[in-house]
Amino acid sequence: MIHPASRLEVVVHSRADGRSAVKSAAYCARASYRDERLGKRFRAGKRGGLLSHELINWDGDAATLWNRAEKAETRSNARVIRELRPSLPAELPLDEQVRLVRGFSLWLRDTYGVVVQADLHAPRFHDLKREQLHQAGKLEMSSEAYIECLFDAEQSNRNFHAHILMTTRKVCSDTGSFGVKTRVLDDVKTGPNEFLRMRQEWEKRTNASLERIGSAARVDLRSYKDMAAAGDAPEGLIAQDHLGPRRAARSRRLEEQGGDDSAAGLCRKANKMRNGMIWESWLQLRALEREKSRDAAKVVAREREVARKKEADAQRRRLQDVQTGEEAEAVLAQASQFDSIKTGSVLAEAISWASRKTDAPPSEQDDEFSEEVDLESFEPPPGPPAPEPVLQMQIVRVRGPRSR
Repeated sequence: MIHPASRLEVVVHSRADGRSAVKSAAYCARASYRDERLGKRFRAGKRGGLLSHELINWDGDAATLWNRAEKAETRSNARVIRELRPSLPAELPLDEQVRLVRGFSLWLRDTYGVVVQADLHAPRFHDLKREQLHQAGKLEMSSEAYIECLFDAEQSNRNFHAHILMTTRKVCSDTGSFGVKTRVLDDVKTGPNEFLRMRQEWEKRTNASLERIGSAARVDLRSYKDMAAAGDAPEGLIAQDHLGPRRAARSRRLEEQGGDDSAAGLCRKANKMRNGMIWESWLQLRALEREKSRDAAKVVAREREVARKKEADAQRRRLQDVQTGEEAEAVLAQASQFDSIKTGSVLAEAISWASRKTDAPPSEQDDEFSEEVDLESFEPPPGPPAPEPVLQMQIVRVRGPRSR
């Protein structure tokens, strides 16, 4: 099954859609910014849920950044922000999530020369009253208890996610001046390839973080079609239609009131159930095919082992029947079951090997490897404990001479 955090959405904010870079940045940062172009102050409707806020490649504050980004654009339909919305695996601790988002933001800066605002948002609580207090920033609990509740599946939906806002122009890191547009992302030919490159980079970094903490979970940002073509997913999976902020909020309200029985909600439920059934049947069929392959390989291996032992017995008998050393050397030259000799005469060792008798007929001997191993689910045994360091660091405080 696909990991729930296998998601990275790309959204372009344009003035043609009534978007404002200052307004979007204020919402993501859970702050209040004034838009100098529109002469309005935008306040985030939610004050809680902000776990991390960083500006990459910018020395000033976020309000100044996005007002300059708006000032650099003159067209009425200009694109003012390019936003990435990745989901974060709940298996990662909070510090690892922050580290992952920061590293990816630095990669965006180095690759495209843009300024990045990275905000990490907390998941929602299942309890409606607690979620209202959470959004208002009025939860009365310690930071340790708050983080513990966020990672508890019984209390929250564990939907950790980030809002990564990129400027649509390159920015000089020394002067802070806005330069040319990042046309490589706007171009019809190069844009899709660059966004695919972003998804691959995020997937690589996320899986590396999961591997670093010892988690077996992995994310996969490929489409259903690409996964099915590679044999990693069944065919016939239906991708869910994306819900915007308003439709998602409406669906949540309906679910809290007893269920989303709208046409779109029923369609999403039907697609989810259908995809689940396809996944389950595909996994069962795959397990049966693996078991069938193991049985067939076991039969082939047993037949080859029986044939090998018969050939070894035949060569042993031929060596036992030789009369002269020349005949023994000729038989030995044609033998394929005679191991290499470490010491002594080759001829003497070969005759000694031929003189040994097997304990049982070839077809009745036990298999050397009798335990079946499924390579897809096999976990190697734990290795030996790490040796203690020969030298251990000790801190010794030395009092210097007193000054008179």
